[in-house]
Amino acid sequence: MDKALKPIGPAAMAVQGDISKLDELDRIYTQIEAAKGRIDILFANAGLGDFQALGSITEESFDRTFGVNVKGTLFTVQKALPLMRGGGLISLTGSATATMGS
Repeated sequence: MDKALKPIGPAAMAVQGDISKLDELDRIYTQIEAAKGRIDILFANAGLGDFQALGSITEESFDRTFGVNVKGTLFTVQKALPLMRGGGLISLTGSATATMGS
């Protein structure tokens, strides 16, 4: 991530974590607030796919996929809002698989 941030400049910050776990999101935003004080741009880019035949999908696989793709994305944005008082930009990206199929 450091290599990707270098061209953006020193004001940018990237933090890695598991967005399907709310305690991880709390850790991430505490770290950001301590280092930067606020968020100007939130780029949420996380998603996974566990491609299986319909009859083979397990509850564990379902929970992992929805934990990242749905729950994680929602709470990533929700928990960022207090650090975006006064404005900012939120960018969410998803998978092209939805439009292309697999």
